[in-house]
Amino acid sequence: GALAARGVLVTRGHAIEALARADRFIFDKTGTLTAGQVELVEVIPVRGEAAFALAMAAALERGSEHPIARAMTADDSDAGVSVTAARATTGAGVEGLIDGRSWRLGRPEFVGAPHGIPIPPGIGSNVGAGDTVIALGDDEGWQAFFRLSDALRPEAVAMSAGLAAAGIRLSIFSGDACAAAARVGAALGIPDARGGLSPEEKHAALKALQDAGETVAMVGDGVNDAPVLARAQVSIAMGGGADLARASADIVLLGNDLQALPAGLALARCAVRIVRQNLVWAFAYNLLVIPLAMAGWVTPWMAGIGMSASSLLVVLNALRLQRG
Repeated sequence: GALAARGVLVTRGHAIEALARADRFIFDKTGTLTAGQVELVEVIPVRGEAAFALAMAAALERGSEHPIARAMTADDSDAGVSVTAARATTGAGVEGLIDGRSWRLGRPEFVGAPHGIPIPPGIGSNVGAGDTVIALGDDEGWQAFFRLSDALRPEAVAMSAGLAAAGIRLSIFSGDACAAAARVGAALGIPDARGGLSPEEKHAALKALQDAGETVAMVGDGVNDAPVLARAQVSIAMGGGADLARASADIVLLGNDLQALPAGLALARCAVRIVRQNLVWAFAYNLLVIPLAMAGWVTPWMAGIGMSASSLLVVLNALRLQRG
């Protein structure tokens, strides 16, 4: 109840204890550390017009819930473009047939796989360092590149500082470019910022941390995060994330407020301490009083008062969590 009042909804019984034991938090980037309001900053055409490339990209992204898809379809530029045999590859991109030609949109290595043409040398200098860059192409080569930007959540800096002060190690696992992940990591003081990871690579990296003895809490919005959310000892979903993530997560951040994480961690640790205090008190009380009762030194009326007082003490101790 105290956690829910602070915007941290616990949906699984083990979550409070697992959160209290966590010594590493891993964050997805887009939609978690950033606001998820991805904006298309620049279209860099390689062949043809920018408007044509944007129409193809918007058509391919039609129906997707990813923040990048919302940015690509914001101006309804896909009118009249029909896509068939559409298929999404998790963590890589989307592909489909448009007028009989196979098109791909997503990470440059995914888009470049069918044609094998190197990225044009001028592209790297045209995009801003640290921004997310996705590509569009067909079997014949590159069509265009899109530069997208997403602002950090305003509370992200305070959140990362609060968790670090509590002794938590922080990591970023992102499918975006390494430069984009590194830029966010630098802004938040998180040196372990890994970009360009597929869902399978995120899963393997998280398992490696667990094999090293760490207790991991994974925070994500559920888009491409399902494998790592399921693998972590405690999974935390953003309240505005995918429906599946909210339904299956151990904890849901109701207001999308990352600042609730340090407060929730402190409260979970306090809850575990109080549980232990109450167990120790109950054990010590019974260990002391039962032999006295057996010896006849504790009368029934004294035992009744003692047990009531012991129970009241346990309840009052637990109620400290409502203040804490």
